[in-house]
Amino acid sequence: MSAYVLGFHDIDQTRLPLVGGKGANLGELSAIDGVQVPRGFCVTTGAFEEVVERDPSVG
Repeated sequence: MSAYVLGFHDIDQTRLPLVGGKGANLGELSAIDGVQVPRGFCVTTGAFEEVVERDPSVG
């Protein structure tokens, strides 16, 4: 089972397929000293796909 949620501190460009471009960019920004990014997280594409698989009306 893959992670459903990743914190910004766990995300970089290698996670692009899991969190999308905006999520990957927020992860990259949060790793730069002096750049203030609020603490946050991304819901992964795997989580979304599992929800849609269980209830197709969601997607």
